[in-house]
Amino acid sequence: MKYRPAVVAAAASVALLAGTPAAGAAEDGLNSLPACTDVSTAYGDYEQHDLKASLDIVADEMVPGGDWSPAKGTVTNVGKRDLAKFGVSAYAWLQTDNPELQDLTKWVKVEVRTADGTWQPVNGTDTIDSTPLPAGQTRSYDLRIRVTKDVSAELGGPEFNFTGTFADVYRFPDTGKEVECAAEAIGYDAFHIRRATTTPKPTPSSARPTPTASQASPTPTATPTSAQPTASPSTTSSASASASASPTSTASAAPVPVPASSSADGELAATGGSDATLPLAAAAGGLAVLGAGAVVFARRRRG
Repeated sequence: MKYRPAVVAAAASVALLAGTPAAGAAEDGLNSLPACTDVSTAYGDYEQHDLKASLDIVADEMVPGGDWSPAKGTVTNVGKRDLAKFGVSAYAWLQTDNPELQDLTKWVKVEVRTADGTWQPVNGTDTIDSTPLPAGQTRSYDLRIRVTKDVSAELGGPEFNFTGTFADVYRFPDTGKEVECAAEAIGYDAFHIRRATTTPKPTPSSARPTPTASQASPTPTATPTSAQPTASPSTTSSASASASASPTSTASAAPVPVPASSSADGELAATGGSDATLPLAAAAGGLAVLGAGAVVFARRRRG
């Protein structure tokens, strides 16, 4: 993911940007030329339509002292004329008032692959190529970028330009006077500098409260379980009726004592019935004895 569009096809003056070369510093034939945007400052109507540039840096972020990150810069002559005075440059820059960050070439290193496959260091004001660019031709350049280990902590992430510069002519609208000047097309990209100490910090800090919170929540809930308070009243209520169901079934044992009370009433009825029959049996026995005595007495008198 890139932070801004990677292609910028417009002329711009970069003299006020920290770490950038002045307009016209691309090639010997362009060094003495003023920027076309500076020439047309009074009118502000200059626009070039001949050159487009693009830049693509593979890495979104780089680590100080890390490996090289590949990049590719491209320039295309979309006009109908050849660009005889032409130059290409690649440089990191940062718009800042901090004097320590005025020159980024000591921390951000850039190299370009040459025709024989070797890598050549590129300085912010150096020209990568000054070969004329014919009309309709596209030219690509393999670059690689790295950040040094001793980069300033104030540098969070530089901007990076891949600039194509060519000689153009500005015509004043009121007088018709023509002035040769340097026009630019800028391919833009950017990356962040990731510090090695910023990554591990969130990992332990986020991991420490996690087990603490997880241990604190189950400990109180596991100790006062709902089974212990329900077990104590259930044993108390079932103490009066030991023949009832087990105390772990339910706490409300109201329907359980009903059959127990009914069985108790049956026992009382049987006991009461046996107590009532004892005097009746004794009375019946007494009557039988009296009856037997009366019969014997009557037989003796008759005899």
